[in-house]
Amino acid sequence: MVVVPPVLSAEPATSNVSEKAKAADVMIVKAEHSEANVNLAGAGMATNDVEIGPLGKRSRLDTPYSTTTVTEAMIANQQAKNVNDLLKYSASSQMQARGGIDVGRPQSRGMQGDVLANSRLDGLNIISTTAFPVEMLERLDVINSLTGALYGPASPSGQFNFTQKRPTAQTLNRFTVGYSGKGAAMGHADLGGHLGDENQFGYRINLLHDEGEGSISNSTLRRQLASVAFDWNISPDTVLEVNASEYRFRKMGYAGGFSYGPTIQLPSAPDVTKQGYGQSFAGLDLITKTASTRLKHYFNNNWYASGGVGYQTADRGMRSLSNAIQKDGTVTSKLTQPYSAGRFKVLSNTLQLNGHIDTAGPSHDVVFSTTGYQWTNYAALGNPKPYTLGSSAFDAPRPYADPSDGRFYVGSGRYKSSRTSQQAITAGDTITFNDRWSAMGVVSQSWITSRSFGADGEVTRDTGTSPTVSLMYKPLPNVMTYVAYADSLEQGGTAPTDDYVVNKGQTLKPYRSTQYEAGVKSQWDGLNLNAALFRLERPFAYVASDNIFKEQGNQVNTGLELMADGEVLSGLHLYGSMTLLDPKLKDTALAATRDKRVVGVPKFQANLLTEYSHPSAPNLVYIANLHYTGKRAANDTNTVWADSYVTLDLGTRYGFKLYDKPAAFRVALNNVTNERYWASVFPGSTDGINGGANAFVGEPREIRASLTVDW
Repeated sequence: MVVVPPVLSAEPATSNVSEKAKAADVMIVKAEHSEANVNLAGAGMATNDVEIGPLGKRSRLDTPYSTTTVTEAMIANQQAKNVNDLLKYSASSQMQARGGIDVGRPQSRGMQGDVLANSRLDGLNIISTTAFPVEMLERLDVINSLTGALYGPASPSGQFNFTQKRPTAQTLNRFTVGYSGKGAAMGHADLGGHLGDENQFGYRINLLHDEGEGSISNSTLRRQLASVAFDWNISPDTVLEVNASEYRFRKMGYAGGFSYGPTIQLPSAPDVTKQGYGQSFAGLDLITKTASTRLKHYFNNNWYASGGVGYQTADRGMRSLSNAIQKDGTVTSKLTQPYSAGRFKVLSNTLQLNGHIDTAGPSHDVVFSTTGYQWTNYAALGNPKPYTLGSSAFDAPRPYADPSDGRFYVGSGRYKSSRTSQQAITAGDTITFNDRWSAMGVVSQSWITSRSFGADGEVTRDTGTSPTVSLMYKPLPNVMTYVAYADSLEQGGTAPTDDYVVNKGQTLKPYRSTQYEAGVKSQWDGLNLNAALFRLERPFAYVASDNIFKEQGNQVNTGLELMADGEVLSGLHLYGSMTLLDPKLKDTALAATRDKRVVGVPKFQANLLTEYSHPSAPNLVYIANLHYTGKRAANDTNTVWADSYVTLDLGTRYGFKLYDKPAAFRVALNNVTNERYWASVFPGSTDGINGGANAFVGEPREIRASLTVDW
């Protein structure tokens, strides 16, 4: 591997970028980007760097955050199809499936994520609650920490940084055909390289079509992707990046969500392959379009600047099927036919300056940046049509006829309903005192504006700061310990509009979450070992006995994270993590929900991905992934629980030459034991009001197979 500035990505030779440029955003270019490399055991499972937003790409060992990274090679070798497939490899992460697994919210350390503020593509905000094509990704970096100092206001659920594939140094013509479920066929082309007399124009194109019957009989799944990434190397020190993608996702006939009241028991997860838990006329119709551009410039080995703008629209059509569990154990199924697809529009921006300063004493890696977004919500012009399909026993579901007129939507048209804007200015400094001691301090000043386009036209404006500080010590060159503190803003809640509420309709000042963390990181001959202890606190508001809506409750999550990745024995590679978490609601409005476990968050979760190849046959790789999720509270009073579960995925891949071209055959059997489990359980409110809750069933046993060739 060679480390080069992105503007030099066309050049395979080693660049002259000095170690002082580590504060700048750099990319890793593989000297040989072939299928033969990504097929070897452990490919992409151990990484030495992590993307930390405005701080740029930094060494994992020198970063005072708990992080996980899923790479392009892992995505390909595990045949991942969605974000949830990636999150299972991180024991601190979950997908809260509001509307379904494909449109859920990623979250970390048991805190509910935001629709927009906790997810980014190439440093720019994107919508998390729409389907996302992982085939276009180079990597996913998850920061398990408060990130308000880096990015501005956000939920305290970490940051999910997606990085799009960039142009390759050598020409890449990679083609994949695949099969999954009960008959879904997939074709994927991944093309990259450079053009021009001096290789100044780079390109990366990903085209995908995946369609057929899914893992459930009479279901249909169609995924279509077209994405492009272009680089124009204007000079040896300057590059202009232009990116665009369109993703169409249609999923019909899969099991709908199950809803239940606060006193109703949640049964064991059903066999979703039975006809009736899903209906062939219910499902999702999603279209996501994304475009962005970024200009990067290196002034010298020590100073670097970057600025970018992104735009995204997400049309979310949901012909929703809900299965309501009744007191007598029966299930009432309802269909909601939307009037039209809702639409989110996001315009985001980022601008940063990174530099390295040497003084007579300590050295400084500084950053000055600003980032923000404008999120506009469009609602349907008319009302949806609800239909009651009927009732059945929980374990004996019924297929129903479509009671509607057969159209996905009732009508068409939408109106602008609301807009939220936020902008943050950040300044930070990482001070290296000597080979052992260093410290980091970052602070952001943020502005939040919300506007409703309803009859009242309410506009709210708030501002605040979010700091983080950390102290790092290296007892050995390959071991780093750290302690860190962070607090972070997120938009405040809005009071109910009931007449008895003294401050009805008022939007509160931004909430401030806090976190204390201590950790240790180490690298031993290709093996990374990390541990972190943390205490995370999130406030919330409710109407108390004085009839005033105000901040008075807290969610407190205390936990331990352990992570390991790399080669443990010759030919044996692992990527594992475990999280022990105590998530509690404190000072809630109801005595029955105080000091109770947070709904849907396990006390213990672990995952272990292993790959093995024998030295005599390095191109034949055996794969196993073992995942465990402990039991979870299924209502706010903790009188109902969702069972723990274990899933096992087994697979293999074989690298060979096809007509003298590198090729690989991959096959996997996911959920080998056909475990029935609740993949996601979540409350209507995360503030302990003891309302209803929802649950979504996990995927049954599924086979995935693919053949990849580099022509």
